[in-house]
Amino acid sequence: MASFPTAVRSSRKLAFNLNSQARQIADLAISRTGKPILRVQGGRSALGGHVATVFGATGQLGRYIVNRLARQGCQVVVPYREEMAKRHLKVSGDLGRVVFIEYDLHNTESIEASVRHSDVVYNLIGRNYPTKNFSLEDVHVEGTERIAEAVAKYDVDRYIHVSSYNADPNSPASFFATKGRGEQVARSIFPETTIVRPAPLFGFEDNLLIRLAGVTNLFTSNNMQERYWPVHSIDVGHALEKMLYDDNTAGQTFELYGPKNYSTAEIAEMVDREIFKKRRHLNVPKAILEPAAGLLNRLLWWPILSAEDVQREFIDQKIDETAKTFADLGITPGEISNYTYHYLQGYRSSAYYDLPPATEKERREDRKTLSPDALAALTEFYAERDAQAEKLEKLKAQVDAGDLEQQERREVARETGNGSVAPELSIHTFTEDWNESQFWYSDETANLLANQLLDGTSDDSVIAVVSTPSVFVALRRITAATDYTGSKPKIYLLEHDYRFSVFPEFVFYDFSHPFKLPVAMTLRWLAHTTKANTTPPRVLICTGERMEKLVNRLYKPLGVSTTTYEPVHSGLKNEFCCYANFECDAWRWKQEDGKLA
Repeated sequence: MASFPTAVRSSRKLAFNLNSQARQIADLAISRTGKPILRVQGGRSALGGHVATVFGATGQLGRYIVNRLARQGCQVVVPYREEMAKRHLKVSGDLGRVVFIEYDLHNTESIEASVRHSDVVYNLIGRNYPTKNFSLEDVHVEGTERIAEAVAKYDVDRYIHVSSYNADPNSPASFFATKGRGEQVARSIFPETTIVRPAPLFGFEDNLLIRLAGVTNLFTSNNMQERYWPVHSIDVGHALEKMLYDDNTAGQTFELYGPKNYSTAEIAEMVDREIFKKRRHLNVPKAILEPAAGLLNRLLWWPILSAEDVQREFIDQKIDETAKTFADLGITPGEISNYTYHYLQGYRSSAYYDLPPATEKERREDRKTLSPDALAALTEFYAERDAQAEKLEKLKAQVDAGDLEQQERREVARETGNGSVAPELSIHTFTEDWNESQFWYSDETANLLANQLLDGTSDDSVIAVVSTPSVFVALRRITAATDYTGSKPKIYLLEHDYRFSVFPEFVFYDFSHPFKLPVAMTLRWLAHTTKANTTPPRVLICTGERMEKLVNRLYKPLGVSTTTYEPVHSGLKNEFCCYANFECDAWRWKQEDGKLA
């Protein structure tokens, strides 16, 4: 039932009905303050009669509630501070449905001008970090006080105050503490305030999925172990709209959260899997990161990381069991894993952009519309992809076991006389991507090239493999075998494909901008010898036959020339040549008219 004050004020309906002209009952409604609400059908939208003021409408959640109210024909008043920040809201409703008023949260008169004609006020104002003009206390407590006083002064029907999960005046986190005090202030001034506590939001322009998918989200202080129930922005916007039309929500507190509990680390893993990239996260102790983030806030005017963000990393979401939820509004919230593809596809590289999403829900949707042949092909694709992913995870686990475990296995093998017990390692664990010009050498070619690079090395030698992962895998497999008795040089893989980062020897190498040097210069730099080392390094280059003249010209200072050996790929049929600065049993330098080619 509606609260007692609401029922009393709604008694004005009778007096108004006696004085108003005859209308169909469906066309006329009275607010609790006695204001008439006309519903005139026709034109492009229904004119709902409600006048709603939405403070904080330029934020992430604002667009959803403004659009929903404007579509229902409500007149939406949007107080704003920055001219450019409100542009996207102009098209949220029909012409004249969305009205903009410039205001200042410190200026009571501008706030009163924003609410004086409204019968519902939404307060979505909130800041995650303090600025030189507004502290968290200014925004969450004093700002709320001014808005609530204006609402009470003009006897507005409904006041819906959007707070935060974990809002508590006694919270150790400044953000949660000020949000809690803001709730107390709102209820003390306007007892019928509806308080809404949404969990961390995800959606377009959110501070969760988009932040984790970006490259700037680098530092964490709690290994991203804080836990919460992420909620969809659209679901919260829907809930806020329904509260307007339900007087039973007056004076109530709502906790709006998603159906499943996650840690930030789990969501980050989900994001990485969806965008086919691995984002790095460095854990920094709170005693260092919190003051550093606070100082950064004072120096920079744009948000990067705040001290309040660090504080919240150590506080899990707690649910108020006495509060109402989505269920009381008849809404079933969406689960975040069903939306990662929708919001993160733009963060994929061109190589993976067109791949389908990985969620089971979307697989089932695909099965509803695909033909039997297409469904069989898609099923085969999923099976192959899942098998590759399983191989990659198994390989990562084997590599993470470390050298100590491998050494123990070798010792056991020597004692028992067993054969090689090195982990099963194959370049075919990684699928070729022709969009990235990835074509693996055949096992025979990779093993031959690897053995030639190992020939004559010592434990102090270094082998750098540039954009040739199949040779690197062969080198690693050969040197890890228990029956291998040769040298154990240091081996590094310079590669741009982050899938190979499962190996500790991986070094990111972008061949478009390799160490800010051309590829040829990179190779010369890697092959640089000191005076103490008079033995020239072995250089092997494998590329297309049409590159022969260019390769011989660029690498002539290293003694490189065309050889008689022809590398073989597992699938590519293009003519390839092998270029080297040494001869061996597998090849000789190619002669033309008695001269080196």
